[in-house]
Amino acid sequence: MEHRMKYIVTLDGGLSKTRAVLFDLRGQEIDKVVVDNEIISVGDYREIDMNVFWENAAAAVAMLVEHSGTYGSDIVGIGLTGASEGLWPVGEGGEPVGNAVLNTDGRAGEDAEYVTKKNPGMGRLIHRNLGLYPNSGSPLMILRWTKRHRLEIYRQIQAILMEKDWLRYKMTGRIVTDFSDGNAGLLHFPNGRIPNQMLTVLELHDAISKLPGVLDGCTTAGELTEQAARQMHLLPGTPVAVGGGEIASGMFGIGAVQEGDFGILLGDAPAVGRILNRRQCDPSRSSRNYLSHLTDDLAIELVSTLDIQCNVAWALDELTGGFDLDLADQLVAKSEPGAGGVIFLPYLLSQAERIKSVESQACGCFFGMTGETTKAQMIRAVYESIGYAVWDAVGDRDQIDHIFFGGEAEQDSLLPRIIANVLDATVSVAGGSEFPSRGAAMACCLATGVYTTPEDAAQQCARLRQVFQPHTKSVYVDGFRRYRELRSALAPVWKNK
Repeated sequence: MEHRMKYIVTLDGGLSKTRAVLFDLRGQEIDKVVVDNEIISVGDYREIDMNVFWENAAAAVAMLVEHSGTYGSDIVGIGLTGASEGLWPVGEGGEPVGNAVLNTDGRAGEDAEYVTKKNPGMGRLIHRNLGLYPNSGSPLMILRWTKRHRLEIYRQIQAILMEKDWLRYKMTGRIVTDFSDGNAGLLHFPNGRIPNQMLTVLELHDAISKLPGVLDGCTTAGELTEQAARQMHLLPGTPVAVGGGEIASGMFGIGAVQEGDFGILLGDAPAVGRILNRRQCDPSRSSRNYLSHLTDDLAIELVSTLDIQCNVAWALDELTGGFDLDLADQLVAKSEPGAGGVIFLPYLLSQAERIKSVESQACGCFFGMTGETTKAQMIRAVYESIGYAVWDAVGDRDQIDHIFFGGEAEQDSLLPRIIANVLDATVSVAGGSEFPSRGAAMACCLATGVYTTPEDAAQQCARLRQVFQPHTKSVYVDGFRRYRELRSALAPVWKNK
């Protein structure tokens, strides 16, 4: 009898694209299908038709199964991840109540500003309950806006879901979320309980009945229904894991699964964070921002959501004539550490930064340039600035010992090597590129019993492509001092621009 390989299918419902990826049980990416999400943009509104989104996601899995030549019997389970926040409202009969509102939507901007700036006490109350401050894409703020401006729609909502939760509901008929998406949206951090006081203060106490149940991300939520199985070309009864949001899944996928690990994620869900035991987390400290990890005992302290990729991509586009990573590395290799005294402030998207370490009006700039400054020094300054920005956000680089790094590019880059030297820390570069999807596959492996512990899953699945040991250079200590002085000096300029 022929022995066939076993696989995990994952669905990552990102903001702009949905990815269906096939992994073997060792975390190796076998095949993938990527489809564009049909986003409806009107002004600052960003919506998506929930039924079309599901149909496209199911079709992507069907195409994946056909293209890869796998059978439904080869699939051990289905892993899920997706963009956090936004609002995916479900009403009577399990049908959508209008379109989903994405986390890039701006309609609730005034509500977010009201609770964070005009009424900061309310913002601190939200932070104490959720572990995060809200923004315009937070389901809490979108729900508040909906109640104030679309009361009839608000009354029709029976369940509030996130992106991956909607996919899971269509697969299993079960309305649940996980801790990472739960506390990022509407549920108490770290225990997932209902934050009664917060909802009452926000005049949303009647939303309690709309909140989903919460489960550990590494457990099984249900089984694939016959209808969903037909659409996805899979077998009814296939286990569907709970999964988690893209940041938590991405951290899982690069191997940051143990207390004390530090992760840097590039890509669609950029983040810098360290892994803590949830009991260590104190959301009453307004300067700290937390997100539950995929396992029930761990959390991620979000140090930054700095879009590293944006800063690097800009430098490569403008200074190499295109996104030429090899050329950039050749140029960087020609320049000495310290970039000839050039400092770059990597704040090209500071207004989109969720975890604020600088003014929202901050912008990127070069400092220390002369007539002898070269493109190589400018690119190196951008690379070094990433390490400085992380150091600045953490406060003390001695707190960082080992960094798990996940980049979008499959090829090698000098960036993680330079980060290792700037931060005086070991940097382990994860192989592959679909890290949230791999994290979803690992969570599914835990849910279905393929692995018994997150450490075991990471050891088997989160393969490392390279490991860089730091080569400490005093020039980086001086460079960081000037980086912070420059950032502080420009703060009033940014504030008044």
